[in-house]
Amino acid sequence: MEAPVHVAPEVAASVEPPTAPAVPVVAPASSGRRIRSGLPRVPGGRPWPESGEVPAVAATVASDAAAAPATEHPPATAEATTAPAPTVPSVAAPAATAPAATGGRTLRRGLPRVAGGEPWPPTTAVAPVAASAPAAAEPAVAEAPAPSEQPAAAASVAETPAQPTVRRGLPRPEAAVPEAPASTPVPEAERTPEPVAAAVAAPTPAPAPRPAAPAPAPTPPAKQPAPEPAATEAKRYGRFTLRQWVGASVIGILAIIGAATIVVQLTRWFIGLDFMQDFMATYPGETHLPEGAPVGLPAWLGWQHFFNVFLMVLIIRSGLQVRLERRPAAYWTPRWSKGGAGKISLNAWFHQSLDILWFVNGVVFVVLLFTTGQWMRVVPTSWEVVPNAISAGLQYASLDWPLENGWVNYNSLQVLAYFATIFIAAPLAVLTGVRMSGLWPKNAAALNRIYPVEWARAVHFPVMLYFVGFIVVHVTLVLTTGVLRNLNHIYTARDANDWIGFWLFVGSLVLIAAAWIAARPMVLAPIAGLFGRVGR
Repeated sequence: MEAPVHVAPEVAASVEPPTAPAVPVVAPASSGRRIRSGLPRVPGGRPWPESGEVPAVAATVASDAAAAPATEHPPATAEATTAPAPTVPSVAAPAATAPAATGGRTLRRGLPRVAGGEPWPPTTAVAPVAASAPAAAEPAVAEAPAPSEQPAAAASVAETPAQPTVRRGLPRPEAAVPEAPASTPVPEAERTPEPVAAAVAAPTPAPAPRPAAPAPAPTPPAKQPAPEPAATEAKRYGRFTLRQWVGASVIGILAIIGAATIVVQLTRWFIGLDFMQDFMATYPGETHLPEGAPVGLPAWLGWQHFFNVFLMVLIIRSGLQVRLERRPAAYWTPRWSKGGAGKISLNAWFHQSLDILWFVNGVVFVVLLFTTGQWMRVVPTSWEVVPNAISAGLQYASLDWPLENGWVNYNSLQVLAYFATIFIAAPLAVLTGVRMSGLWPKNAAALNRIYPVEWARAVHFPVMLYFVGFIVVHVTLVLTTGVLRNLNHIYTARDANDWIGFWLFVGSLVLIAAAWIAARPMVLAPIAGLFGRVGR
């Protein structure tokens, strides 16, 4: 059922009957409303539509209300009533006056909707006015009676010819409903304070479904900056580059100097104590030789010394090559080998060959040492060697070195060092080297269980490090404790202070350097071929 329409008595008499078919009108809004400005129509333009207050409008004509069935209404003797309705914008009907007369505002025309068309919106369109009711409700819309039964019309509404329908555009993203309804927006009648005779409601068409907003265009991925070309890596020598080696060497030398300075100062303070003064007087740093001990150094000892140094330097070099090599340049196989048994790298063959020569030289040295009585100079003969060695070590650490008289007797620290090198380190080097070489029997299960190869590897490398340290300390003491006299003792077997021993020492260094350079596969392969087969 639709609600009856009541017309105020004082207005009914002044309303003339319409001359055209009655049309449904919407009750005017109670007040004007500001139009919300949107985005500009052109880049850099002003917001559209322009802001401003639009007055309320009178009843409007619905385009499809003429065909609606008429409804009988009682006489217009009461006031028009309104009821709340859903929040749908009212539709304005054509007004009898121009927009300027009615208070409406003409919209600024923009671009045409289709190519070659008229600018949009048309010149007759005005800004739509929202209802003045609360946000949750709109003024009630009453349905107008049939043309034959309509008693009166609003005094302020005049007949106007029907306006062409404006084509609806896209919805504004901020609005809840389309901006322009299907009906034609027309200028609104200006609101007057006089009471309106009657308000005829027409059925409100359902709002068109709001088209879904277009999906945002996918954002193209940010362009990654092109990677900069990597700088050319410096050549490495082992784990480090040349610059890193130089830096590490400088830092190491400075650290050694700093540590040595601290040790010297602490040692001098320590031996300056009273009880240490008594200790140093009791144990001056050397023990007396047994009766009948030889005096001086024989010539064979000088030759043995040279061969020992020559072989030891090449053994250390070839041993490090065997330890670090990944792809040998060539292989050596014994002539008596069957099926390639005993095949080793060329560097391993060179290392084992040097070991054999060094072992033979050592055996000769030990034999001559005991046959000539020279063993008494390098073998401790009293337990007093231990405290005297401590005293000699403190004197070296304080840079107040003990008196050197190597032509007659070594100090106790030298005696212990020579003894450990000849009778402990050298045998360990030989025994561990044989266990890791091809000379060791592979099928001796009991012997392999008693002496595993892992033990040999664990001992062999530290022994090599000991020999390196011994050579460094030994050469340093020779050069800093009377270099000319010491070199004459070693190379000329004379207790002299001339340059002969020095130049012989320089010549031995040249031979060692030449052998170091010549120890290459191109030179070693022909020599190794004399004792076996060399190939890849």
